[in-house]
Amino acid sequence: MSAANDPIMLDGNAAAGILARIFAEEAMTARAVCGACAMEGAMAEANVYGGRMAYVLRCRGCSHVLLRATETPAGLWLDMQGVRRLVFARP
Repeated sequence: MSAANDPIMLDGNAAAGILARIFAEEAMTARAVCGACAMEGAMAEANVYGGRMAYVLRCRGCSHVLLRATETPAGLWLDMQGVRRLVFARP
């Protein structure tokens, strides 16, 4: 492979456009694949625990934690380490 074909390394700002499009989508219609059991389903089908302070979304198949979300005075916090893949289908 020649230097002309090598990928160019950029900083995280280069991904701003695609991330803005992803996070502007309706999250509950996105299809998530569980990192533990590989079950796929819409985020709206996950079991949700929590309320005022935080939300924990669990896989319907194995109860593995898919996502944790909370809001603090410092900002919004999102942990998606339990989601193997999240797909936003095109209409």
